[in-house]
Amino acid sequence: MRARTRLAFVLAACIVGSAEAAAPFVVGIGDKAPEAAGIVLQGPPGTKLSSLRGKIVLVDFWASYCGPCLQSMPELNAMRAELFREGYAGQFEILSVATDSEVEKARRFLQRVQVDFPVVADQIGIAIQTYKLWRLPATYLVDRRGHVSMIYAGYGPGYTADVKQRVLALLKQPS
Repeated sequence: MRARTRLAFVLAACIVGSAEAAAPFVVGIGDKAPEAAGIVLQGPPGTKLSSLRGKIVLVDFWASYCGPCLQSMPELNAMRAELFREGYAGQFEILSVATDSEVEKARRFLQRVQVDFPVVADQIGIAIQTYKLWRLPATYLVDRRGHVSMIYAGYGPGYTADVKQRVLALLKQPS
């Protein structure tokens, strides 16, 4: 049995090209943020991370079963409203990505937790694989050039205040 397993691994490595090429992609601070997209549940048609290039974007991954997501999303919505009132509407956006495999669960969640920012549903799990999400909510602050500036895993006291402070710091940097 072990010989077969080793043979399968060697064959897989040959097909992929190398073991390094098969390694999982992990997104870190300073890296170019991978695309975040899906079925648009709320927002303009074609909404995805690349369509927001040039803005500071908070990419927020969540799921309908996530209790902390239920708490964080209204706070993020309020923070977005504050920033828009302060004149940053054309420079900042939140892109919310539902990770539920069933789009209907995400739709029901959004009926309970109403937000004003764009929401897409990644029902086939591309973002989970690309971003290697291990905890929800998972939030990535992306600068105007499309690079990850900060990563938040989870939600707790002071989360929204810290996010807002970091967003403002990026907004005040020259374009």
